[in-house]
Amino acid sequence: MLISKLIESFFMKKIFHLKEKCGVFAAYNSPHAAQDIYLGLYAQQHRGQEGAGVIVSNGSSPHYTHKGTGLVTEVFSDEILQKLEGKHGIGHVRYSTSGHCGSNEIQPLVVTHQNTIIAIAHNGHITNAAKLKREMELNGSLFTSSSDTEVILHKIVHSKSKAPIQKIQDGLKTVEGAYSLVIKLGNAIAAVRDPHGFRPLHLGKRDDAWFFASETCAFDIIGAEYVCEIGPGEGYLISPRGLESFKLHITATPSFCAFELVYFSRPDSYHKSKSTHSYRLELGRALYEEHPIEADIVTAVPDSSNSAALGYASASGIPLDIGLIRNHYTGRTFIAPHQSTRESKVRQKFNVIGDAVENKRIVVVDDSIVRGTTCRKIISLFRENGAKEIHFRIASPMVSHPCYFGIDMPDREEFLVNKVPRNVLNSFLGVDSLGFLSGETLKRVVGENTCRACFTGDYPIHINHADERIEKAKETNHAPYAHL
Repeated sequence: MLISKLIESFFMKKIFHLKEKCGVFAAYNSPHAAQDIYLGLYAQQHRGQEGAGVIVSNGSSPHYTHKGTGLVTEVFSDEILQKLEGKHGIGHVRYSTSGHCGSNEIQPLVVTHQNTIIAIAHNGHITNAAKLKREMELNGSLFTSSSDTEVILHKIVHSKSKAPIQKIQDGLKTVEGAYSLVIKLGNAIAAVRDPHGFRPLHLGKRDDAWFFASETCAFDIIGAEYVCEIGPGEGYLISPRGLESFKLHITATPSFCAFELVYFSRPDSYHKSKSTHSYRLELGRALYEEHPIEADIVTAVPDSSNSAALGYASASGIPLDIGLIRNHYTGRTFIAPHQSTRESKVRQKFNVIGDAVENKRIVVVDDSIVRGTTCRKIISLFRENGAKEIHFRIASPMVSHPCYFGIDMPDREEFLVNKVPRNVLNSFLGVDSLGFLSGETLKRVVGENTCRACFTGDYPIHINHADERIEKAKETNHAPYAHL
């Protein structure tokens, strides 16, 4: 009891600082590029709910830009979209770093260099951004935002090459970390993915128009055909010369983010010719094989756990039922920056169907546990509505390490698994039994060449923690970061 009270007190007081998790979209040679980009961003709204932006043109100039905070539908109106004239453009949806969601932070970021407009939108996180920024500032570069994306933009602009592909290759030579980028260089559009392929990036086509998107679901909404997944370290440039492919010539082991398949990507998006839904079904089936239980119903924590719950139910033969209803207009509690906000959002976001769970043994399937506060409140809602037994099943291993490649997560010591001893986890969460998917099974389902560092602590690249401390000091207005 004392342990639970101490941990709860800690969680209630702690404020977490966030990192970006975003979505990108680009269009080339589309008669109504702004409308297509708007729809592509709308389909990827789950990847970023705090800001959105678009830049379009018919070539080198004039360019039309619109950005704003809020959801895509809040940022853009029909009137605004009609003013965004052009056939080529890029767009972005974002989650902000805590305290940084001003107009200067909203992407695409845009500069004029030698009479050419260059704009960039980024999904990921640059692990050596602080180091590169210090070096460029010493050489006279001026930065207008705190975004690591601006570092990439400066690196590309500083290339002495006039050829767009060469400029991108030169600019990314010393950039480390995760980046799936769409870039507008005058009358050309490029898309490129980091050598590890941490974040998704795809190519689509409709008639004579080409599109790039973080997720394939964005092509469906505009009636575009899915062409291919852009591979790690690969890029495409589309210009009046046509479609050209290129490589970054940086050797790295492919490390696609497993958490995309566990939680972030939409179920109807594809990875390696297989839907995210299919991966999660398999995770759910495997979860039952590892942690079987006798129960009356299986129910999901909607929405990202729906497929895994279906897999668990089909493997077990236990009926799948809807025990929990989600309000889709409250945002993601996992990403809410303050603990008090997350606490209040749980009741705003979820409601239990009482007669579906009353006097029943229920299996509750969730995709993951990070801090544990949301699932703890959900379990308490089930108890309040008369569930007789609650068996919690998690379709991934314990999340125990922070992500440095573009997913919002707290410091390592803030994870539930690192704060609560294993032998009291059940009582702390208020469940009759608890089962996590094994790491070996996750690797088998999502593939060996994936980044699973948030579960294992085995990072694909070296993390410069000095840079991370610098970024945190900047975010929280601590002592001058140059001295860290």
